[in-house]
Amino acid sequence: MEAIIWSRVSSQSQDNNRQVSNLKQAASEKGWKVKRVFEEKVSGTVKSTERKEFSKILDYTEQYGIRLILISEISRIGRKVVDVLNVVDTFHRKGIAIYVQQFNMVSMENGKENPMVMLLLQMMSIGAEMENNLRKNRQAEGIALAKLQQKYTGRAVGSKANRENQLVKYADVVDLIQKSDLSIRRISSITGRSINTVRKVKQLLVA
Repeated sequence: MEAIIWSRVSSQSQDNNRQVSNLKQAASEKGWKVKRVFEEKVSGTVKSTERKEFSKILDYTEQYGIRLILISEISRIGRKVVDVLNVVDTFHRKGIAIYVQQFNMVSMENGKENPMVMLLLQMMSIGAEMENNLRKNRQAEGIALAKLQQKYTGRAVGSKANRENQLVKYADVVDLIQKSDLSIRRISSITGRSINTVRKVKQLLVA
């Protein structure tokens, strides 16, 4: 059977080599022929429909009749339950199964969903979303504590109007900060703004 590999890491500083290597080995053991590897370096909180590789995968599987996608674990699809389930449903409706190396199981066989895999999909994606939310909460608590200890460098003293002007000026940065959990370095790379600018905008938003 022909298949493709879908690999994702969260930042540019990480690499997909381990995921891809392990999946290629699994494919070889099961007699699957890997036709192409799709690699992403993007936060799992970004919706799949907003990720370029997802669109490429949809086009490629349709064009070449691929019926199997290999992933290392559920969180590689995304870290939001609804998004993960929507992605799986999208592929299943097209007759495309997903092999999850984490479970060593295929989500659909002979056109029928594997109930055990679907249950595990829901449980693991819920766990990934909870972990992400806890991380955000810890970050917020850390900022609040630092403020109390007067160690947090908030925005410079200035008028409210100046603050609003800065947020409007760097609207692209604001949008990424509010809608994703991308790192400051990643946002800087995407927007072309300096790391210091992104950091200042982030401080303005929480001040």
